[in-house]
Amino acid sequence: MTSNDPTFGSAGLHARLRHLEDQARFTLDVLDMAFNLGDFQTCINRLEEPSALLDEAVARIGELVQFSVTAFYLVDEHTSDFVLGLCRPSEEGSAIEREVERLIETGVFALAVRENRPITVYSSDNSHRLVLSVLATTSRVRGMFIGAMPRTEKNLSGILLSLLALILKHCANAIESFELYRLLREHERRQREFIDTLSVTVFETDPAGVLRSLNRAAFAQFGIDPAALPPAAGLLDLLAPDERPRMA
Repeated sequence: MTSNDPTFGSAGLHARLRHLEDQARFTLDVLDMAFNLGDFQTCINRLEEPSALLDEAVARIGELVQFSVTAFYLVDEHTSDFVLGLCRPSEEGSAIEREVERLIETGVFALAVRENRPITVYSSDNSHRLVLSVLATTSRVRGMFIGAMPRTEKNLSGILLSLLALILKHCANAIESFELYRLLREHERRQREFIDTLSVTVFETDPAGVLRSLNRAAFAQFGIDPAALPPAAGLLDLLAPDERPRMA
């Protein structure tokens, strides 16, 4: 080789250097995008349904890939069946369900559940590519993501598929947290219903002495209308005004 060889010459070295700099910037951009895409902002402990989490996942996926149809199947907690939880646009829901039925019959859906990465297949009429990626945490499968895009669109790169899998991993963890909060709220509701059946007074306060809850027996014993209690009421507010100084 000579110094005039374009691979080792000055121009060639500058070109390789620019390429490495571009790759380094691209890597940093991807890492920054991955960090931001995984940060779900929805307040999980106040949700009654996981639809808000799915909507947020759709928005984040849209920052990466423009799927013509985006759908989420969730595992029913009682039957363990996969049920369509969200489809955008919603009018494509029946078409997605037909495709999923075919994928179940051919065993592709089960394969996608076992895989820990997105897989791509063609639709029944070969007009679209379907991207399937399981929603799974370390403990269990929570659902399945399905994205459809025209076959004429170029294939998704490995980096985009990895970022998609990262978003769906965070989505699965958020859904699992939602289910745990839902079970906790259900337990608290049943506990309150049981306490309300007791004939003895039961109340709960916070560390500052503000009443958090009273059962029916307490309201009956003190002769108080629940609507008459002031905001941030304490135990002394249950007593007649003349008795409060002595009891305090």
